[in-house]
Amino acid sequence: MSNQVITLQQAEQVLENKLSSLKTLTVGDVATLTGLTTDDSKATLEKLMSKYVCRLKVTETGDLIYDFGTSLLRRGEKTLAEYWAEVKEFLWKAFQIFFKMWIAVTLVLYFVVFFVIIIGIIIAAMFGDSDSDIDVGDIFAGFFHALVEMFRMIFIWNTITGATYYETDSRGYKYKNYEPKGSTWNKNKKKAELPAKSFVAAVYDFVFGPPRVKVTFLDNLKELATYARRQNGIVVTSEIKGLTGYTSEQADQFMTESIVRFNGKADITEEAVLYTDFDELTRSAAKNEVNAPVIWFWDEYEAEYKITGNSKKHNAMIISMNLFNLIVSFFVLGATVENPEFSSWVAIVFGWIPLSFSTIFFSVPLLRSFSIFPKRKERHFNNIRKRLMKVIYQNPDKEILLSELENAVNAKGEGEENLSKQQIEKVMNDLIFDLQGDMEIDSNGNVVYKFPRLKTELQEAMRLRREKGFSNLSTNIVFDSGE
Repeated sequence: MSNQVITLQQAEQVLENKLSSLKTLTVGDVATLTGLTTDDSKATLEKLMSKYVCRLKVTETGDLIYDFGTSLLRRGEKTLAEYWAEVKEFLWKAFQIFFKMWIAVTLVLYFVVFFVIIIGIIIAAMFGDSDSDIDVGDIFAGFFHALVEMFRMIFIWNTITGATYYETDSRGYKYKNYEPKGSTWNKNKKKAELPAKSFVAAVYDFVFGPPRVKVTFLDNLKELATYARRQNGIVVTSEIKGLTGYTSEQADQFMTESIVRFNGKADITEEAVLYTDFDELTRSAAKNEVNAPVIWFWDEYEAEYKITGNSKKHNAMIISMNLFNLIVSFFVLGATVENPEFSSWVAIVFGWIPLSFSTIFFSVPLLRSFSIFPKRKERHFNNIRKRLMKVIYQNPDKEILLSELENAVNAKGEGEENLSKQQIEKVMNDLIFDLQGDMEIDSNGNVVYKFPRLKTELQEAMRLRREKGFSNLSTNIVFDSGE
């Protein structure tokens, strides 16, 4: 009998060839296919998980399944949908750069025209009524300062400072908003007040919309790393959902991505709870605070989707100016048709170019508004979801009546809108699926919600942390490459 044993590299190649047809594997499957020990089989699967996109699943009997999806996709490789999304984002950014340059050129021309007009007014005033009480110097200084400020702002395309503050929407949801980039010539503004958005920044925001504060994938990764560090490295899927608000599928994908990035070790408890130990994250040599803020999903509402984010005054001025350009360009084109003796460049420069500019100027925000309305609806749904998740996570071991849930979520003090039973039931249908809960009707005909899986996962996480104990980076240096 031969004692030849397959190597880990050979086993990895065997599995790689079979993944496209097998899709899902357990440690037992790998051991059967390759003859590897269970420990080596698990190590091989983890190596494949770092190479290909994979989700970890747990069966009712407590078996860990490595799901590589319907089509084998290398980690970091993009799907067609992701490529298309990148193409659309690139085209949108390219159009923004092009049209912002066009806006800047148009505003510079306005600057020159206005400057010439003001000089003309001043000269006329100087040679006009010498007995007038009007201080021509003050008028000139005021207009000149305003024009110089406008000229400076024309080339600052970023309309925010990067700092944030809180706003409250019409439903009472408090959210983060970017501080606008204001004009420097308003020197009477108090320090505590927000800077008034400059007119040029308002023009850019009118077309493309104001930047919106949002949580990125990188933000969630840093938050998870900090949370894992504070929890002895132990994290369960329910906690990922609580931190990010991800659906079950998204949370599973995020878990595996985090395992690969942070060298985590996935395992299953006797209660069939999947958990990850990010032990390396618990060790730190930094003398200063390096942790990211940990904010639960329900503790910060989503930012509003705004069409322009401008004041009514700014929007009125911008619409009036562009409407004036549009009307004048029509008159010019009409005049060139009736008077063929006009040069063709007159029709192009004073007709077709401003007509095209003004049409695009009005069309872009109009088209954006159609995409914003469904996003606002989704944002409202997500903000309600946050409120309900807060109640559920604060009472994971309770059976919650619909009426109790309604009272808890509408408790006064926060200022948010009151939610109806219909709104709550609609969102709860979504949450039951994501949190693996149950809905029942009791003997009195009341709707009751239960979340036994959430309760079990959170209890298991606490038990694992207690059993593991806290381990920090040892300060006993045994080797220093600098010595």
